[in-house]
Amino acid sequence: LVEAVESDVIKPFSHPYFMELYTIVYNLCTRNKVEVDNDSSPQPTEMLYHRYWSLLREYLQERTTPAEGPAFLPALVRRWTNHKLIVRLMEKMFQYLDRYYTKHNSLESLRECGLKCFNGVIYKGLKGRLFDALFEEIQRERNGYDIDRTILSEAVNLFTEMGMDTLTVYQADFEKPFLERTAEFYRRESSKWVGEDSATEYMKKAEDRLNQEQQRAQSYLNPVSETTLIKCVEKEILTEHQKALIEMENSGVVALLRDQRLEDLARMYRLFARINKGLDPMAVIIKEYSMNEGMRIVKKHADQPELDFKVYVNDMIECHDKYTMILNKVLENHPVFQKAIKDAFETFINQNISVAPPKAKDPKDPKEKEDEKKAKTNTILSTQNNCVSSSELLGNYCDMLMKNACDKMSDDDMEELLEKVVALFGHISDKDLFQEFYRKKLSRRLLMSNTTDENERSLISKLKLQCGAPYTSKLEGMINDRNVSQETQSSFKEYLRTEQITPACDFTAQVLTTGFWPAFKIDTLDCPDQVKQMMGVFKTFYDSRTQSRVLKWVHSLGTASLTARFAKGEKELSMNAYQACVCLLFNNQNMVIASEIEKQLQLSWEEVKKSLQSLAMGKYKVLTKVGPGKEIKETDEFAYNEDFADRARKIKIPTVVVKYNPKNTQAVVQQVEEDRRHAIEACIVRLMKSRRLMEHSQLVSEAIAQLSQHFKPDPKVIKRRIDDLIAREYLERDSDRTNLYRYLA
Repeated sequence: LVEAVESDVIKPFSHPYFMELYTIVYNLCTRNKVEVDNDSSPQPTEMLYHRYWSLLREYLQERTTPAEGPAFLPALVRRWTNHKLIVRLMEKMFQYLDRYYTKHNSLESLRECGLKCFNGVIYKGLKGRLFDALFEEIQRERNGYDIDRTILSEAVNLFTEMGMDTLTVYQADFEKPFLERTAEFYRRESSKWVGEDSATEYMKKAEDRLNQEQQRAQSYLNPVSETTLIKCVEKEILTEHQKALIEMENSGVVALLRDQRLEDLARMYRLFARINKGLDPMAVIIKEYSMNEGMRIVKKHADQPELDFKVYVNDMIECHDKYTMILNKVLENHPVFQKAIKDAFETFINQNISVAPPKAKDPKDPKEKEDEKKAKTNTILSTQNNCVSSSELLGNYCDMLMKNACDKMSDDDMEELLEKVVALFGHISDKDLFQEFYRKKLSRRLLMSNTTDENERSLISKLKLQCGAPYTSKLEGMINDRNVSQETQSSFKEYLRTEQITPACDFTAQVLTTGFWPAFKIDTLDCPDQVKQMMGVFKTFYDSRTQSRVLKWVHSLGTASLTARFAKGEKELSMNAYQACVCLLFNNQNMVIASEIEKQLQLSWEEVKKSLQSLAMGKYKVLTKVGPGKEIKETDEFAYNEDFADRARKIKIPTVVVKYNPKNTQAVVQQVEEDRRHAIEACIVRLMKSRRLMEHSQLVSEAIAQLSQHFKPDPKVIKRRIDDLIAREYLERDSDRTNLYRYLA
């Protein structure tokens, strides 16, 4: 058998000869069972078992292994391979011995005998040299040389087999020194890289090395070593040099973001994602860099006398798009970077923009003319040394999007832009303030028909998805009111026909629910007789359909269409209600004094002045101002401009563009603050009603958690609301513990 194996004979025995040998063993073993028990001589099976041991030892002792040189490892592996083959063949031949004698006498199996023989005769004396030779081959492969991985696999397997079905020998004699030397190798290697290479080149080398080590582990190491080997390499080439790599001047995280080297940034992410908390330092840098970029946008628009909210929001959207793309495509939307970018955006997008006082204008300066042209796009806010919040800017931007200026956009483009706007909205802390600005703008769009239901509902549905149904209930109510008003108008026309009422003029009324719409100024306008008559008819009609509802007329948002007859033809003029009332005064008199207009219409002087400016000094001068000067005074006289001419038959009279008034913003802010007080009180009462007893710190923290979805409440304000609720006997302080509150049913 030995001669056959050593000479590489594939089949050392023919099948008949093998069966003959097997039969001999079988006969010896079965003969042992029928022998007389008091026979003191050794039993054949016992003799056969011991002879098996001695034969294997003799075989191993007779074959020598080269002591030095590259031939050592292949020779030893050949000895081990041959030994395994001999043991396997003899195990088959002596199978009957193994099945009965060793098992019944609790002796080591023939396979275990073979492994112990090799361990005692060969392995113990050569294991040190075996490891050295094996590691030398692995180092040669690491340095780029080709090696025979089959030999390495067999050599590593030898360490495993010597453990007798356990990994203790493998881990003690191979894995431990292998990891120590590997760590030392990569410690030297990485120190050399970090001193010579950029972070990008370093990362490429590190990625290649890690891939090689993984392939190496899968090819010829025990499976249990793969994870520990990779962690060992990661520690030396990634963990130990992380700070230096991510902060490297021209190739660290900042440089990769600045130069948009996204492939290199993705590689850095992939590598540092492998180590424990390896992404946290990267996230800190990305957060700081993105926050600085956002602050540059804020500073770019700050300290200017005029603020273009369209440019500002577009800059913010572009910045958000950039980091969203990096987050999704480069950083795999990892939660650590999600939070970092979210925190960065919430920091700079909630900065109020301080704007410088306006400078004196030079009419000869061509730049001034350009600025005036820009201002006509209605995206400029002249802020007069005030701070403007992102809530207001985003509200104005949404207003611009929804108006007819965006008719050229396709539905898909509009939907995509609305998604981006809502993504920015998600970072705004004062969502309730945005809601109020948006609601005011929405009211004008709906009443002036400057928008479409599809776009409005699309945006509102996105806001609803992010903030919940209560947040958008008023906005949805406003849109529903307009639709209901259209149905009401149809019913009103049917009412006129049924009652055989001849309308004095073509009259349309929109009925708005007070709780949904912003507060409108109720004026004392004395309408023309035709309009008064129709208002009365409509009130009678509406009262017949509803109960306990009171109509209040809001003329400031009304519109009118007049037919005007000039010397050069008839024109159809569209204008607001105030302008129409002024024009109708000239049906009965050719010349009217400004103060008389104020008296007859019972309007404030400011409204009369604005109407006269648009009618007599605007683009379409349907009235003429008698006397010099551009300033309108109460003593000025105005006349019907019979000579007015224009190519168009239908003309829309523009209103005077009202410059940004900080008082209007302040009124919105005050209204929001008042609403917040109610929201805080309601939240406190809900919490106390469910808990009955709560400590001050717990009550404040839970209230903040619940309210933060719409705004960030100030703990001091919450404290004042608690005191006010105590004064109104909704709550009381515990007599023994003043920081403990009790709910009073």
